[in-house]
Amino acid sequence: MRTAYLVALVTIVLAIFPLRAVTHENTIPTREPLNVFPLKMEGWEGQTQFLEPGILQTLQVDDYLLRRYRASPGNELWLYVGYWGSQRPGVNRLHSPIVCLPGAGWSIASLQNMPIRLADRTIIVNHAEVQKGEARQVVLYWYQIKGTVVAKELSAVTFMAWTSLTQHRDDEALVRITASAFGPSQDTLQNEAAFLQAAFPHLDRLLPR
Repeated sequence: MRTAYLVALVTIVLAIFPLRAVTHENTIPTREPLNVFPLKMEGWEGQTQFLEPGILQTLQVDDYLLRRYRASPGNELWLYVGYWGSQRPGVNRLHSPIVCLPGAGWSIASLQNMPIRLADRTIIVNHAEVQKGEARQVVLYWYQIKGTVVAKELSAVTFMAWTSLTQHRDDEALVRITASAFGPSQDTLQNEAAFLQAAFPHLDRLLPR
C-alpha cells in the first residue's frame, strides 16, 4: 500500500509541477559527452547500447549513456544515465523510474532509501525491487544536480527550481543501475552497490557541478 501511494504521489507531483520558464535565460554548462565514461573499470567490462527513437522522443534527453556491464558469467547489470542540459518551459523532463517501470509492466514490490558509502562521503539513493511475472529486477537510481545526489523526486524538482532561480541552472541527470535477480535479491543488490562505488567517481567527473 505504501509503495502504491508513493507511485501515485510522484505521478501527481510530476504532472502538476513541470518547470516553467523564468524571466532570465538559464546557463547550459559545458561538459564532456557521456560516452567517454569508461568501458572497463575494476573488473567490469561494458558494451554500449542504444535507445529506440520512440523512447528518445519521449525522454527528450540532451545526452545519454546506456551500457551493459559484465564482471563474470551471469553477473551483469545495466547502467543508464540520462542528462538534460536545460528544462524546456511547460515540459516535464523528470522521468521517474517508479512511474516509468509500472508503465512498462513492472510492479514495484518495494521501494526504500539506501545509503552507499563512497571514498569521501555517503550518498543516499533509491533501492527498488520490481517484478513482471516470474522476472525480478533490483534497481538503484538517483538524480544528480550540480554535484548533489538527490534521491526523492519532489526534492529533485524543488532543488532544480531553486538553482534555476538563484544560479540560472536547471540541468540535471538521472542515473539508474538495473540487474536481474535470479537468486537472492540481496546478492544482486551487493553487486550493484559495488558497481556504483566503482562508477560514481567517473560519473561525478562527467556530470556538471
